[in-house]
Amino acid sequence: MTSRWLWAGALALAACTDSRQIVLSIDTTAGIPCDIDRIRVVARAAGTTTFEQSLKGERLPVTVTLLDDTPNGSFQLDISALKGDVEVMRTSGSLRFSGNKAVEPVLLAPTCTPDAPCALSDAMADGAAAPAPSRGACVARYNAGMALDSFSDACKVPGFGTVLTDGSTRPARLMALESALLGSGFQFYGRPIHHIWVTKDGYLSFTQGSPDSNGAILPGAFDRDIKHIGAPPPPQSVMAFWTPLSLSPMGVCYALDGAPTHQQLRVTWPHVCLTDVCATDDLNFTITLEEDSQQIMLTYGTMTAGNADGARGINATVGLVNDATGCPVEECSLATGLCKDGVTPCGYSQVFSNTLQTPKV
Repeated sequence: MTSRWLWAGALALAACTDSRQIVLSIDTTAGIPCDIDRIRVVARAAGTTTFEQSLKGERLPVTVTLLDDTPNGSFQLDISALKGDVEVMRTSGSLRFSGNKAVEPVLLAPTCTPDAPCALSDAMADGAAAPAPSRGACVARYNAGMALDSFSDACKVPGFGTVLTDGSTRPARLMALESALLGSGFQFYGRPIHHIWVTKDGYLSFTQGSPDSNGAILPGAFDRDIKHIGAPPPPQSVMAFWTPLSLSPMGVCYALDGAPTHQQLRVTWPHVCLTDVCATDDLNFTITLEEDSQQIMLTYGTMTAGNADGARGINATVGLVNDATGCPVEECSLATGLCKDGVTPCGYSQVFSNTLQTPKV
């Protein structure tokens, strides 16, 4: 296929009134630009043609006109939404030219992931039903504050699951929750959460692939890469107590409970240790995500260890990070999540790193 892609096709349509055409009107329910910042359209028949459009300025819907230059009028179409270089949504299917002109609304939804793309026919039906969708809110930063909640233990929620009970040191993917996440409102920095990775060393990540497939990223301050003194932290992550840990035989507990749109996702590290083999240390902490408020809570239970300073955070990092690129820690306000210019998001909110907490974490 050598179809010609024509942007905002009004002039092209006037010049090509005898050509068979399909006009795609592409919209989305995702947040712009936090969830996605580009649309890509790929058409395949005898050949392949690709079109991309930036969403800078939130120019939606994106209108693309296809002119028939196929051998038999039919072709395969993939429509994707990207954030940077990462494809985050996709819908795929076949189309056929018929008559002189057809207008096809297409609605990209966050549930249409690259791993499980939606059928193009469904996306077109959704587009026809919702021509002006309500888009997700963009969360560029988080503010940190003391929580009033007491320690919340996922291991005590009926039906809880466990992971990392096999002694693995690499992040484990909570695949058992992914079908529920597809239809949920859980977000992190404005992006829908489709995957959750749990690590033994006290943090969660929501990246599409493993945040640290080799288990090689050492805990430390979030601004090491900014200062050119070390590797950046795992992206899209929440650190409740990021430090080298060993797990008890229970591993890590997780639970998703509550009514739809008001769910809570809890992940608890129970009875973990600072020693290489877990024995008498007893560290307990939980990360809780709230679906309706989009709040993230870090709660701590018993935090005792033979290394008392270690249990009080002398070697740990606590906070959350999207992509630490804004400014160093000393220039980032924990209260606002902004750099000292008061405008630029830090890309993270670091509560503390390698700092003794008094009287405890």
